[in-house]
Amino acid sequence: MENKRRHIRFEPEENTFVFVNIDNENVHGGLCTSESQSGCSGVFRTCGSFVAGKMVYVKVGALDALSAEIKWVSELDNDTLKVGFEYLS
Repeated sequence: MENKRRHIRFEPEENTFVFVNIDNENVHGGLCTSESQSGCSGVFRTCGSFVAGKMVYVKVGALDALSAEIKWVSELDNDTLKVGFEYLS
C-alpha cells in the first residue's frame, strides 16, 4: 500500500485546541486529532461553513495562526465533523 502523505503524522498533546477563522467572521473551535509539518485535522461541531477547498486561518495550540486550505470534511455523526487542513504558509 502506497503512503501518499509527504510528512509524518503525530498525535498532538492532550486537549490541544484548533481554532479556525472562516471568512474573517466565524471562528470555530475544536480538538486537534493529528498534526504534521504540512497540516492538521480536528473534530468540530457540525457547521455548514466547513467546505473542502475553502481558504481559512488555523491556530493550533500555542502556534501562530497560519493560512490553510480545508482539504476534506468527514461527517462523524449528525453533530460532529472531522476536518483536514493543509497549511499554505
